[in-house]
Amino acid sequence: MMLMKFAEKCPKCGGFVQTKSVRKSIGLGFVEIPVAQFCLNPVCDWYQDFAETRKPEDIKEGFQLKIPSVMPAFKKPEFKIPGISKNQMTALAAIIGIIVIYTIFSDFVPVNQFDNSNDIIQKQQPLKSGLQNNTTTVSSVTPTISIVPTTIPALAIPPSIIDPRSYTIKIDIGHGFYPEVITINKSDTIIWNSEESQRLRIVLVSNDGLFEKQLIQYPGRYQYQFKQEGKYTFVLAEYRSYKEYQNSTGTVIVR
Repeated sequence: MMLMKFAEKCPKCGGFVQTKSVRKSIGLGFVEIPVAQFCLNPVCDWYQDFAETRKPEDIKEGFQLKIPSVMPAFKKPEFKIPGISKNQMTALAAIIGIIVIYTIFSDFVPVNQFDNSNDIIQKQQPLKSGLQNNTTTVSSVTPTISIVPTTIPALAIPPSIIDPRSYTIKIDIGHGFYPEVITINKSDTIIWNSEESQRLRIVLVSNDGLFEKQLIQYPGRYQYQFKQEGKYTFVLAEYRSYKEYQNSTGTVIVR
């Protein structure tokens, strides 16, 4: 007997094939057994029948086993009302009877038993009034408190500290000092910068004797730090003869 093989495409023309199957139940599931295949091409006449084998295990492909999912049956919860025993009924009846007897007894109690409480309240009232009088006398007397003024010593404020700065003054024979007058703070520094390119040597003279005559060569400079307050004047003089040039006076004011 020839063993048939499950075909995915037509072995004759290469076209698509269609498979017919039969479903058979096995236990809780079922089996789909292919019985035949034929080509979908209308020109091709290829066809094979699997029913001739009569054994599903001879078919290599197309054998499928499907088992339906079995879910357990859902059971609704049952609610049971607990029964009441005879002992519980007897205890409940006894409690109800005690409540009824208590309400009847409270209706017939005489009111005279509560007169003693009124006497106690009346005795407490004079004591309370006495306490009120004591509180009024205490509250009426208020002590006098004398207020003594306190003097706060004045705090000494230290003088503000200013960082020293540097200022530049240009000097030449034709213009003298530029700027001619400058105001600085104590500990500041003045830098005299020579701009005289015709006479390469000029002398800076302090009329107040802050420093000795200083020779400045072009393009040279000289600096001095002022440590005392005051007004200081300076002039430019000729080298070696120390003859002062006209219109060459500068002033520095230190505050």
